[in-house]
Amino acid sequence: MRGLPVWTVAKLACLAVLAAFVAVPLFRLFALSLQGPEGWSLEGYRRFFATPALVDALVNTVALGLATALGALLLGLPLAFAVARLRLPCRGLLALAPLATFVLPDIIVTQSWLMVFGNNGLVTNLLNDRFGIALPGFYGWTGLVFVMVLQHYGYVYLLVLAAFRGVDRSLEEAATVLGSGPGRVWRTVTARLLLPPVATAALIVFTLAVDNFGVPVIVAPRVPVLSVAAYNAFVSEFGGGGTMQATMSVVLVALVALALILQKGLARGRGYQMEAGRAPVRIDLPAPLARLVGGGLAAMVLLSLLPVAVVAIGAFTHSIGPVLHWGRFSLGNFASLASFGAEAMRNSFGLATLASIAGVLFGTVLAWLSIKKRSGLTHLLDYLGLLPLAVSGTVLGIALINTWNGGWVALTGGWVIMAIACFIRRMPYAVNTTASAVYQIRDSIEEASISLGVPPGRSFLKVVLPLLRPAMAGGAVFIWVTTLSELSATIVLYSPGLTTMPIQIYQQIDSGYMGPASAYSLILLLSIFLPLWLATRIFGIRVFATD
Repeated sequence: MRGLPVWTVAKLACLAVLAAFVAVPLFRLFALSLQGPEGWSLEGYRRFFATPALVDALVNTVALGLATALGALLLGLPLAFAVARLRLPCRGLLALAPLATFVLPDIIVTQSWLMVFGNNGLVTNLLNDRFGIALPGFYGWTGLVFVMVLQHYGYVYLLVLAAFRGVDRSLEEAATVLGSGPGRVWRTVTARLLLPPVATAALIVFTLAVDNFGVPVIVAPRVPVLSVAAYNAFVSEFGGGGTMQATMSVVLVALVALALILQKGLARGRGYQMEAGRAPVRIDLPAPLARLVGGGLAAMVLLSLLPVAVVAIGAFTHSIGPVLHWGRFSLGNFASLASFGAEAMRNSFGLATLASIAGVLFGTVLAWLSIKKRSGLTHLLDYLGLLPLAVSGTVLGIALINTWNGGWVALTGGWVIMAIACFIRRMPYAVNTTASAVYQIRDSIEEASISLGVPPGRSFLKVVLPLLRPAMAGGAVFIWVTTLSELSATIVLYSPGLTTMPIQIYQQIDSGYMGPASAYSLILLLSIFLPLWLATRIFGIRVFATD
């Protein structure tokens, strides 16, 4: 490639990486789903739709996505409205606390609620022993929807919050002057302006729900869903043909693609642009009503953060096997950290470090190419760079194994394939994080450097990159904390000696040992929240923003 412009070389290099670890694995997965005993065939899909258990898994997956999206809307929309439009006594807590749900690992949240409402849960035992009240079983649909909604309502809140704040007050006032009542103003003006972000939020929650692995496999093992079914098929077909695991993975990806098409159709023609206008006026409620509304919303937010407290208490609670003796404190749950836990921590920290460095560097270059160096290749780069957001970790792990399990480059069976999966899964976050900063850099800055004789590549490294450091740091922190909690991809790809903290927690929960699982979870939470605290308080990095 000697003689090619430096940015053309960069585009080709990025395209090669995305093709090798995104496009080709997904294409091979689709091709594998069409393979039969005697060549190309739809046998895999025929078997899928002819198997009642798999059809039930498909129906349950759609139902779970819809229920989670609806529940998240019911919680997130009022919270966003309250923070954006009302004067409440606890507005600071309401504005920032829900963002913690983004970095609470699914497996820890699930474990915590089982410790509260499970068969041997704290509340379950308390109500049964003291009052003779038997709670309905938490395992199954009840616990599944409960956990998923509380874990994902923050996405609705964050996406709709900006939309509530961005509505020009003049539009609502004009409708009122023309004789419309509050209800009609809301229906004909405000709701129409909010429809695109609400549809986007619902889509994101739906895709996260149908792709989720950690919550269903623990709290609802008897409720078949596609993400768990695909993993089970992978385990049962390992070393065999792999047609059914590929078929289920393709169906799972098709669900997300269909949701995206529906969202685009719903929002088409409903996008509105507004000139910078007056921000909406905050509404003053009567003091008793303000306390009631604020207290209710604060209780909901604190309820979603209860897993942090439960894990901290459970880590220091005396346990014998699967039984937790609440009220008896002990350090015994940390005893196994020296053997199994230390290795899992090293693996998790190593993967998070590699994914953060590679993800933020690759994502920054990709964002710069997509925004500042537009060409025919950048359209393809845009699509491939964001495609991992629509692919679950389980599907990505299966696709990578089927692509790189043999041939002249065999990557499976070691840490390399796990690092690649974590990098690919989280890289789009770095693209989105740095894109806004790239837009703010004037082209004249780079052009001035080049006009002084500095080559384009060196100008980017010496002039542009320092301007992007704050955004890159924010992206690196977010990749770090989300990679530490990664389970769905790593559980497919790991091999003996390469267990991570989430895998170790899952294995402890699966064996019923909630005490040691809490100890591992507490270490994982500290590993997540300490970097966040350092980033926000000491270095001033805004990983999340609500204003």
